[in-house]
Amino acid sequence: MFLIQKRSTNAATNAARYAMAVLLLTSVHHAYGAYIYATPWRYHVVPVAGITTIAMLAPLALMRSRPSGLLPTVARALFVLVTLAVPVVTFGVFEGLYNHVVKDLLYFGARSPALMTRLFPPPLYEMPNDAFFEITGILQVVPGGLAAWYVYRMLHERRTSQMRRIQTGSVLTPRKLVSVRGEAVRIPHPDRLVHLQFRRFAGCPVCDLHLHSFVRRHDEIAARGVREVIVFHSTEDDVRHYESHLPMTTVADPDKRLYQEFGVDDSPRALLDPHVWPGIVRGVLHSAAQIGAGRPIPPIKPDGGSLGLPADFLIANDGTVLACKYGVHANDQWSLDELLGFVPNPRTTGDAQTARASATVL
Repeated sequence: MFLIQKRSTNAATNAARYAMAVLLLTSVHHAYGAYIYATPWRYHVVPVAGITTIAMLAPLALMRSRPSGLLPTVARALFVLVTLAVPVVTFGVFEGLYNHVVKDLLYFGARSPALMTRLFPPPLYEMPNDAFFEITGILQVVPGGLAAWYVYRMLHERRTSQMRRIQTGSVLTPRKLVSVRGEAVRIPHPDRLVHLQFRRFAGCPVCDLHLHSFVRRHDEIAARGVREVIVFHSTEDDVRHYESHLPMTTVADPDKRLYQEFGVDDSPRALLDPHVWPGIVRGVLHSAAQIGAGRPIPPIKPDGGSLGLPADFLIANDGTVLACKYGVHANDQWSLDELLGFVPNPRTTGDAQTARASATVL
C-alpha cells in the first residue's frame, strides 16, 4: 500500500513537472509574440503562469508532507483542478491544439480566407508568418498531454490503493513495530494471535468508549491467547498523554504509514453516517465522565484529522489474516464478543492451522 501511495505521489510530481514545462513554454511563446507583433496584452500570460505554478506546488508540497487526511484531500483536489484547468486545457488544448495546430493545418491546407477569419479573427490571432512563434505554440500540446496523462495516473493509482485492501487469508510480511512504551512489537507474534486495531486519534471519545470494553475484559482476551495491539494516528506524546490508562500495547503512527499499508482510509462518512451518531453521543458522555475523574480533555484539532475510519485484523502466528473488518464509520468495529468468536476456544497459543479452521470470513 505504501508503494502505491509513493507511486501516486510520483505521478503527481511528474504531472507538476510537465505542467510547469507548459507554463514556461507558453510564457516564452507569448512574450515573444507580444514583442514581434507589438501586442503587449500577451505579456499577461507570464504572471498567470507564475501564479499557476504556485497554485500547483503548494498543494503538491502538502500532499507529500501529509499522505492522508482532510487537508491533503483538499490539496489533491486543488492540484488536479489547477493542473487540468490551466496548463492542460487552457494552454495545452486551447492555445496549443486549437490556436496553433488546427490553425496551421487549415492555413496550409489552403482553406478559404473567410473561414480562417471566422475561426481565427484578427487581431487576437496571427496567421502563420513566424516559425518560432508557431513552433513554440504547437509544442505546448506535448507537455500538456503528458501532464494530463500523469494526472490520470495519479487518480487511477489512488483509486487502486483504496481497492487493494488486505483480505482474509492474506499472509503478511513480518514486521517489528515499537510501542509508545519502547517495547518491540512483532507482527505476527510467534506464540500468540494478534488483534491489530486501527483506531482514530488518541483521545477520540468514540474510540475510548470502544476500548473501555476491552480494558474490562483484558484478562479474558489474554487467556484466549490474543495480544492486543492498538494503533493511533497521533504522535507518541499524544498517545502517552491520552491513552496511558490502557493496559494494551499502543503504537503511534502520526504519518499514517501503517494505515496506508493496511488500506485503512479516511472518509467524511466517519462522522456523517447516521449510524455513528448514537456512538458519538455515548462516547462524549463517557468522555465527560472520564474528564471528571481526571482524564485529559480530548484534542479539538487532532493529528491526522477527525475523519479516520477504524479497522480490525486478527493475525495468526504465521502471518495469516484470519479475519478482518474495515469500518465504514467511526464506530464500526468488532465488539469484544465478535473478536472472541474468531478465536478457538481451546487455549492454543501457536496453532495457526486450528485458528484458521475456526475463523469466519467477514
